[in-house]
Amino acid sequence: MKKRFVPVVALLALALAGPAQAAPLQREHYSGTDAFDFDDCGFVIHDAVTFEGVFMLKAPRTDGGPPLLFDNYNAVETLTAKGRTLTITHAGLYKDLHARLVSGTIYQFTAIEVGQPYVIRDGAGNVLSRDRGALFVTFQVDTMGDTNPDNDVFIDGSFSLLRDAGRHPAFYFDFCAFMNDYFLG
Repeated sequence: MKKRFVPVVALLALALAGPAQAAPLQREHYSGTDAFDFDDCGFVIHDAVTFEGVFMLKAPRTDGGPPLLFDNYNAVETLTAKGRTLTITHAGLYKDLHARLVSGTIYQFTAIEVGQPYVIRDGAGNVLSRDRGALFVTFQVDTMGDTNPDNDVFIDGSFSLLRDAGRHPAFYFDFCAFMNDYFLG
């Protein structure tokens, strides 16, 4: 299955800001649409997606380290199956806070995601689940010895939730069980 892609967010971003840094290595506004079918949950679900945001790669804070990623995103997914519709909106800010060398070309990243990364609404617009707040996570990446994030390999089993500051029910529930209850229940 494809990856699931405010004033409070702005204040938190300012609070987390460190000393002034150089211009980003890469900065781009992006937007687009996508549509696909998936059957990961045992039946076919059609997913129509619109998305937009600002993506940046910031220079590493240490020589030879990997660049740090920043993504301020908004997306709307419209899921349809069995004559029903479900809408999932994503609005948040993802930011790599730092990367620490573990060994060789493997780095330990610490990151934060703030905002409302996951709001699920039924066909009538009623909120069924809403994530909000901040998630602090850590994970390891093998950079393969270069600074191109497209070549990075995530180390299985290295992802860890450091702190959940807010309410994030969708972070913990079984996606397919939820889809089965909604579309087939």
